[in-house]
Amino acid sequence: MSPQIVPYGRWESPLTAERLATCSISLHEVAVNEKTGAIYSVECHPTENGRFAIVEHLDGHSKDVLPKEYSAHASVQEIGGGSISMRPDGQILFSDEKSCSVYLLDPATSHTKLVHAAPEGIRYAEFSTHPQHPQWIIAIKEDHREATPETQATHVHNTLVAINLDSGEETTITQGDDFYSHPKFDPSGKYVSWIQWTHPDMPWTGTVFHIAEWANGSLNNDTAIAGKAQQESIAQPKWAEDGLLYFASDRTGFWQLYSFDPKNNAQRYLSLKGFEKSEFAIAEWELGSSTFISLDEKTIVATAVNNGSSKMILVDTFTLETRDLGLPYLDIGHRANAIYRVSHTSFAVVGSSATSPQELGLVSIKQSSEVERTVLTSTASFDLAPEYVSRASEYIAPQKYGPLSDGKVHMFFFPPCNPNFQADGTELPPVLTYVHGGPNACSFPALNLETQYWTTRGFAVCAVNYTGSTGFGREYREKLSGHWGVVDVADAVSAVNYLAEKQLIDKNRVGIYGQSAGGYLTLRALHMYPDVWAAGISSYGISDVRALQADSYKFESQDVDRIVLGKTAPEDRARVLKERSPCHYAKDMKAPLLLLQGTTDVVVPLAQARMMASAMQGQGRVAEVVEFEGEGHGWVGQKAIYESFTRKEEWWKRHLT
Repeated sequence: MSPQIVPYGRWESPLTAERLATCSISLHEVAVNEKTGAIYSVECHPTENGRFAIVEHLDGHSKDVLPKEYSAHASVQEIGGGSISMRPDGQILFSDEKSCSVYLLDPATSHTKLVHAAPEGIRYAEFSTHPQHPQWIIAIKEDHREATPETQATHVHNTLVAINLDSGEETTITQGDDFYSHPKFDPSGKYVSWIQWTHPDMPWTGTVFHIAEWANGSLNNDTAIAGKAQQESIAQPKWAEDGLLYFASDRTGFWQLYSFDPKNNAQRYLSLKGFEKSEFAIAEWELGSSTFISLDEKTIVATAVNNGSSKMILVDTFTLETRDLGLPYLDIGHRANAIYRVSHTSFAVVGSSATSPQELGLVSIKQSSEVERTVLTSTASFDLAPEYVSRASEYIAPQKYGPLSDGKVHMFFFPPCNPNFQADGTELPPVLTYVHGGPNACSFPALNLETQYWTTRGFAVCAVNYTGSTGFGREYREKLSGHWGVVDVADAVSAVNYLAEKQLIDKNRVGIYGQSAGGYLTLRALHMYPDVWAAGISSYGISDVRALQADSYKFESQDVDRIVLGKTAPEDRARVLKERSPCHYAKDMKAPLLLLQGTTDVVVPLAQARMMASAMQGQGRVAEVVEFEGEGHGWVGQKAIYESFTRKEEWWKRHLT
């Protein structure tokens, strides 16, 4: 049957809002019982009001082993991660979302036992169990008891604690810094390692890697091994079975792999030929990141990220030879909770390919060196036929706008794709310009169901990895410092201009959208370059930077100083903060704006969306706000997911077709 001639943006798609709200999940963390081969994934289920289930995958069968009254989601640093941990006996420690208490789950029976109650205002995450004395665990503790909504940036306290599960005793083992992550016992139980950092650093700007001797509930001989505030980011220290400690450092300008031997305090750089400018770690927005893992004493499986796209390799730690595993995953660094050892020859992986949505896979390396991959579960319970899939093309455009007009702008372009429809030969497609959040994050070329939602309807999508994005090295990340809301917005315009010049899009039908920092860039773009955009959608975006600073949550509370103010003189700070706040420029905005916002968002409060809408409406501009009751920084419930897709679709159709 010949395709119907229908204008771009009006095509009928098999990806409906109802299907995405009811037949998809999101994958988060993974834990493995290496003795049985059982793999446990944390899955967020929209149809259960966003409950985080623990699902067991064993012998070809999958089942939810966590009782329905629990949700395995830690909220340390608000964004999450570090919610579950496997114990030597095969039981699982987890943090319950509602109570924040620590529980022990027996997956064989689904019996759940409270092992450490959290007083109101206390949260725990990233558990590690002592290998010989399992009554001892270590964890991050976050104390909100002194904080109010106005003081959460300064009155939330993070420490590392040791908890004796037999006695209930809790002891602080290190404190005094602003943040901690990756606390781990070594395989012998002799050492504890962790990362810590101090405001105004973020995990990707400067962290310090520590190791200390375990002393039955306390630490001795605490030693800083690597890392430096503002200068060197250390990521993902992990113990191998032979007692070596592997970690990533960006001291060369890229997150490269290193080993540390506590026996002689020797560090070794794993210099891998051809991968000197690859990133083996990613910005750690969530706790518990895992983009590489030691399989045995001579083998690491690792993700190499280059220009926003990843591939998986085996590393021989003796010879430093590498082997491309030929796996299809392109977005291992997206959530960063991605690779977990199952055995010396197999591992679990969470990732997406160019043609399939994110999945949990089991990868086995045979004696013949053949690589076998088994899909354990997918984030979608339906298939999108290959002929509907829009594949990304990578483009690099010259910077033509903004203060840094001598560099390059990276992007992935997804053209409209639907075998049942085509536009007439004279029409170019409207484009939706996606600006990712963070801002120090990244867009990947892998299949994303929201992107495909638009391309199957006849929209093109341009995902911009603007200046400041991760996956391109430290220099590219740090070029954003002092220029947030300026150079990144200009990069989006340079990308649109490039695609228009190549006759890939209709320059008169350009939309822009994003979440969080991407929502902020959307608002900035609408007033800085008002003639470029036909419409915008901001999801929990920032409209008043100064107000955000005043009630910011702790994790990002001082990052505005770095990315907005840079080296701004004290007397100019108030002026610059106002200049970077879109709510003051509603009069300059021409394009209609849709604002989507959760009512319980702690990261970007509800007042930000209401403020922006009020400012625009006061200037006679078109601005609509949709508030999702009970939702936070991103939607987890079925109703919100469904309504957000339907509202956005109606918006783009109304203003771009």
